[in-house]
Amino acid sequence: PLKHSNEFKPTYLKFNFSFITYDDKNSEKYKSDLFDRIVELSSKPYMVILNDNKKRGFEVVDKKILKVKKNAAVIFEDKSTHRKHGNKYFIFRIYPNNKPIIARVIGEVIKNVFYIFFIDIGGTLYKH
Repeated sequence: PLKHSNEFKPTYLKFNFSFITYDDKNSEKYKSDLFDRIVELSSKPYMVILNDNKKRGFEVVDKKILKVKKNAAVIFEDKSTHRKHGNKYFIFRIYPNNKPIIARVIGEVIKNVFYIFFIDIGGTLYKH
């Protein structure tokens, strides 16, 4: 509980997996690393992540630049393509320095919840 009404209480990012489907042929290799990255991001105040550089925080891109279609690099794919809240995707890197591979998680942030739509292994869904 807050001691004074004017104290700042940080808001943390939450993650929602309800709009993705599972593809078991590619996911086992990256599942643990993805989970570690989500734990890392959800332990930081949301404003810290927003103000961090794109290697550690978010990259924000226009939805029009993504090649959203069936792709071997996508482990999980958006089940509801009719779901449009804004014109921007929020992207975070599974491996902040692209080591050992380029891997991005793509979704939308709505009221401090990151809705995961795509996991792009190999960086083929948009030009970097």
